[in-house]
Amino acid sequence: MAATYALLEGPALAEHLNGVPAVAARLGGRPGDWRVREIGDGNVNYVFEVRGPAGRICVKQAMPYVRVVGESWPLTPRRTYYEYRALQEHGRLVAARVPEVLGYDPERNLLALEHLAPHVVLRHGLLHGVRYPRLARQLAEYLAGSMFGTSDLARPAVEKRRLATLFGGNTEMTQIMEDMVFTETYREHWRNSWTHPQLDAAADRLRSDTGLKIAASRLKLRYLTCAQALLHGDLHTGSILVTEDDTRVIDQEFACFGPMGFDLGTLLAHLLIGHLARAGHQPADAERNEYQEWILEVIEELWHGFSRRFLQLWERSADGDAYPRALFAHPADLDTERRRYVDQVWADTLGFCGTEILRRIFGLAHVVELQSIPDDDIRAACELRCVSLATDLLTRPTAYPTVEAVTSAARSV
Repeated sequence: MAATYALLEGPALAEHLNGVPAVAARLGGRPGDWRVREIGDGNVNYVFEVRGPAGRICVKQAMPYVRVVGESWPLTPRRTYYEYRALQEHGRLVAARVPEVLGYDPERNLLALEHLAPHVVLRHGLLHGVRYPRLARQLAEYLAGSMFGTSDLARPAVEKRRLATLFGGNTEMTQIMEDMVFTETYREHWRNSWTHPQLDAAADRLRSDTGLKIAASRLKLRYLTCAQALLHGDLHTGSILVTEDDTRVIDQEFACFGPMGFDLGTLLAHLLIGHLARAGHQPADAERNEYQEWILEVIEELWHGFSRRFLQLWERSADGDAYPRALFAHPADLDTERRRYVDQVWADTLGFCGTEILRRIFGLAHVVELQSIPDDDIRAACELRCVSLATDLLTRPTAYPTVEAVTSAARSV
């Protein structure tokens, strides 16, 4: 797809934003007073900070290709539209957990957002050993609220189908996930790479393990066919901004309807990677052990907080067409069924967690927690522990009936 518009930078971006009243009011002054700075560190879009006399905003622009590769990897710039719509939907349900949308330009695929400061990327905070006391509770709030609120448990079927049809158009972005998470990792592919030669044997085992490939393919089928809720679609620790008191979820361009366990599993995978990678950055001592334990506590609190809040929402505000009120006179009539539903989400979470860990070690998009370990042998040792846990989660999910079983395994792997 050829570009029909130019990347807006510097004064050109400032002049364009002057035509958006909410943005101009947030910045104050005139375009000549505004300072534009590129701050993006992601692979896909351009991101700018625009600073004015009265305040700051964040601007994202999508070009018709993947930023980190260039025009040789074309990609729909309409991904910004799906991010905009996901922020609208999730903002309606959990406004405190996402940035405020200030403007959207469909012609230039440009999105203006609240500037979050002094927030930092969660991934970087974890890498530096920072603790965030409200992180687990606020992520559980985001996940339970956004998922329940866009599911058939909360929405009339007609309304939910319309929304699912809208996000069904985000096919190029979901295709990336379908290929990179569930397929390319388990075959020879030019985009794959790993720590060589230390992980060569593990990569060979991955590609030859039929049972593992069947497990991954079953999850791919679930991702393709189970439209439970509107997902973030790529919920890792690089898509979360934090302070000690506040947590916000960003970068929803992969948004789609899918199984709830996909977002939960993806996030769990990155927290587990953060836990296991710690050994590559810090000698074994009390401080390291305490921080690793804190990450595992976050995982436990996150799952328990999500399941508790999800069940509470179902009990209090089940207005969707699934499990209609007319069939169940008393809320307690559904207690067992609600628990079964959440148990299925947990089973999905385990599998998707396994696929995400494996693709981050053997696929294209690696993570800084592992990549920044300078010694190849030490890094490989951490990665092999990740692979061992991921493979077991993917192929033996019934061995982990509780989140505590997962954190226990993470301690001993």
